[in-house]
Amino acid sequence: MSQQPSVTSSAEPKAATGKKVLIIEDDVFIRDLYEMQAKKMGYQVITADNGEEGINKAKANPPDLLLTDLMLPKLDGISIVKMFKSDPTLSKTSCLIITNLEDATKEKEALAVGASAYILKIKNTPSKVVEMFKNYI
Repeated sequence: MSQQPSVTSSAEPKAATGKKVLIIEDDVFIRDLYEMQAKKMGYQVITADNGEEGINKAKANPPDLLLTDLMLPKLDGISIVKMFKSDPTLSKTSCLIITNLEDATKEKEALAVGASAYILKIKNTPSKVVEMFKNYI
């Protein structure tokens, strides 16, 4: 079972005041949905379509929050979180893993390496996931 943060909805979205979010997702359609919603909520968005590209972009322009898919080309989400947590510049960044894999073992592993949340895509719309960002930044 996944532990999902509770989300309160308000009539007016709260401005994110330009906080920077890195979204690593190899499915361009899904990545675009998260990017569009995050921009709508006032976040600065950086995107990458694989783990290696995401790490390089994070090192060049450290984000306030990482949203990464679990299963990616080149580096998976758990490896990305490990790299963030071992890098002095990125170690304080909140890392959220999104996936369609409902797997208690993977969820425990993700949380153990430092992920702040393990979020199931099939149970959370992109707008709900982006709404969760404010709980971590």
